[in-house]
Amino acid sequence: MRFAIAVLAVWMLFVGYPTALECGDDDDDSTFPPEEQEPLFEKGFILPKDSLECAPYDTGIPQFNCNNHGSTIAELPDGTIAAVWYHGVAEKSRDARIVWSLKEPGAEEWTWPEVIYDDPEHSEGNPALWVDEDGKLTVFFVSIFGDSWNQSVVRMITSADQGDTWSPATTLRDDYCWMTRHRPVRLANGELFLPLYNECLAYPVFMRSGDNFATWTEEENLSLKFYWDHRGQIQPSLVVLDDGTVSALTRDGTLDNHIKRMVSDDSGATWTASESTALPNSGTSIDQVRLLDGNVVVVYNDAPDARFPLTVALSRDGGATFDAVKNLIDECDAPACAYDYPSITQSTHDGSIWVTYSHNRRTIGWVHFNEAWVLGN
Repeated sequence: MRFAIAVLAVWMLFVGYPTALECGDDDDDSTFPPEEQEPLFEKGFILPKDSLECAPYDTGIPQFNCNNHGSTIAELPDGTIAAVWYHGVAEKSRDARIVWSLKEPGAEEWTWPEVIYDDPEHSEGNPALWVDEDGKLTVFFVSIFGDSWNQSVVRMITSADQGDTWSPATTLRDDYCWMTRHRPVRLANGELFLPLYNECLAYPVFMRSGDNFATWTEEENLSLKFYWDHRGQIQPSLVVLDDGTVSALTRDGTLDNHIKRMVSDDSGATWTASESTALPNSGTSIDQVRLLDGNVVVVYNDAPDARFPLTVALSRDGGATFDAVKNLIDECDAPACAYDYPSITQSTHDGSIWVTYSHNRRTIGWVHFNEAWVLGN
């Protein structure tokens, strides 16, 4: 066996087949630098407006005036783009369930949404899709055990076959008030760090796991100082920088109306106080992604008092300052537009960037672009 491997290695060198060294970090093509890209921009809807039916539990009568909200987006190992959201008659309605749709490589259309989790006794919401290094899928979400988000419990489901089958739900926390919104990040120490928030008191909270949430712990962040430093800040979105620093951007619930930033240099054990960025925020959800070239792109509503327009901003210093701002959606097709609750990811196959968002809750919209477009005139 060893002889065969040696012969194969010699043959690879003889014919010029790329070695592991040649495919390593010395080849910066894997970072997809913007100067080597042609600007890309396209957009559309995952499904036509008001086309996915729902049915109230009290009547069971199907209707198309439904709620599509809280999407999350990720790339699967084969390059398929997956979008997950919650769908039902209304936010917090008992029939609300978790659905997903896929856009396979080269496909013109997204697949018709499929239900991946539905507890018939409780309303689901705020899914966050995570794809680990081995291709296992995890969706973190909440189920409401009452009438409000304050009565939510944190759950997760997993899939080891790219979503063909899903596990039963595991409850991560059955005490009320904590909620999901964004995917976890892999820390420099190897742990998985899940951002959450306290819906009852409006401040960020976290869970961490050393075994991809086979087991987990809750961070002990409830102190008067921590609460005061981050009061009104919810739905934290995380990126890990080159030096291991964790940068969190948050949805602002104060009168300042700006996206806030908090930083940890010890893998989330302690945090700096939340500080305002230059980006406005009307108390709406935001998201960020660290690109393969190290830059950070934030998606948000660029207004202090509205959920429109939908905008991206690029940062070269981890989200402290921003060099380029571009509107993704700046045309309103309704008397009052809400193009909100965005999610963002980057494809590792071609470096392009994908965003999903709630389009007046009548459907889930998508935008596909690249860094060259963001930086272009």
